[in-house]
Order: sequence, then C-alpha cells, then structure tokens
Amino acid sequence: MVPVLRDFVVPHGTAIAFLVAYGELAIGIALVLGLLVRPASICGGIYMLALLFSSDYPGPRAVFWQYFGASLSHSVFALCFGAFVAGRSDAVLSVRPLLRRWTGTSGLTSA
Repeated sequence: MVPVLRDFVVPHGTAIAFLVAYGELAIGIALVLGLLVRPASICGGIYMLALLFSSDYPGPRAVFWQYFGASLSHSVFALCFGAFVAGRSDAVLSVRPLLRRWTGTSGLTSA
C-alpha cells in the first residue's frame, strides 16, 4: 500500500478526502433508510477491506494470528456488511413498506 499511498493518494489528497467523506455519508444514509442496501453494503465492505489492509498491518515480523487481533476494529464491520449483502434487510427493515402503505400502492404496476 505504500506506493499507492505515496504516488496516488498524497498528490490527490483533497479530492480523495471529499470522495471518502461523501461515500461514507451515502453508505450511512442508504443503510439507515434501508434503500439500496446491497449496493451500499458492497461499497462499505470494500471500504472496510481497504481500511483493514492499509491500517491494521502489525509488521513484517508479527505472527500470523496477530494480524487478526489487530484488525478487529475493521473486520467486524466488514462482516456486518457481508451479513447485509447476504440477508434480506432491505425487505425487512426498510422505508419502502412504509412508503407503500402511505401512498396506498402495492408496488405492482397495472396495465
């Protein structure tokens, strides 16, 4: 990750900071409202894996199991995003059923 951080991230730091901030905001709003849960969870999982691989490395001389102990702060969230991708959280905990009830439509279009 050092060459990527040095050659790409540092020269474009301001633009990447805005992308990260608005990306986190979009993922959070999508998950809270229950809209586009799977795409938001996939993006959140990719983001957590990027954080996991870039910031939780314990060093070259560390034992293999110490990597997992150091990565608990990000790997737990990556597993939560995986559960959102695999489950039906967009159908169960979502704003869509409330919107359908409020508007009186069943979500089916008639010809």
